[in-house]
Amino acid sequence: MASAAKNKASKPSLLYSAGNSFLHKANPLTSLCLLLWMISAAIVLPTAGSATVALAAILVALVTGVGRRAVKRLLMTMVPIGVALVVVHGLLIDRQDFAALGPLQVSTTGLDYALRVFMRVAAMLMATLLFVTTTHPSEMLKALDQRGVPPGVGYLIASPLLLIEPFTERAHAIRDAQRVRGLDLTGSWKARAKALPVLLVPLITLALSDLDHRASILSGRAFRAHNRRTVINAPPDSTFQIWLRRLLLTLAVLQLGLPLLWRL
Repeated sequence: MASAAKNKASKPSLLYSAGNSFLHKANPLTSLCLLLWMISAAIVLPTAGSATVALAAILVALVTGVGRRAVKRLLMTMVPIGVALVVVHGLLIDRQDFAALGPLQVSTTGLDYALRVFMRVAAMLMATLLFVTTTHPSEMLKALDQRGVPPGVGYLIASPLLLIEPFTERAHAIRDAQRVRGLDLTGSWKARAKALPVLLVPLITLALSDLDHRASILSGRAFRAHNRRTVINAPPDSTFQIWLRRLLLTLAVLQLGLPLLWRL
């Protein structure tokens, strides 16, 4: 049974990539604490610090074998955000230091603020991508159960990641079915926008009906009958990782708390 569960966890999913790196072998709670520490650091550090956190996360992703996939998603997300930040804060918002740059009026402080926000979001996003590409959601759920987290809380944390892949497969099936019926998705952007309701309505309808089905299954299995569930094949853990998690959580709290106390 343990090998079956291990094989199930090793299957690739929409975000997770199977591997044998130190992050793949680490307890999911250790990876989660590392994520929280990196996010807290990105929040409080200046622009150069946030850029260092993002670069460090990219290097770790490359070492662990998920770099190409994670960086691709990072660029797909951050490029539009970067363009929007430059336009809004550098060109549109009225500031006192506007200077002429050709036909445009550009604010230096606005660009500095846009760069700070951009690097902060990039660092947090890259840290999150590093976590979801090296930690399988089912292993995360087992780790939470192992630590006595109430089943409802654990399911609330892990279920969004577990549902991404089946929802993606269902969206692809609906798209293929509509294309067989004559829906043209290769035309102009206007034609694609008109076709969007035809794809979204069945997806949302099926998702809502699936909620009742999932609730019935969980109720039938007495999902919340006990506050603590027994985990047969729990993720491996060690004393070193337990103390590392405590250190990371302490640093995260200090990083967020000390600046607030300093301002009081």
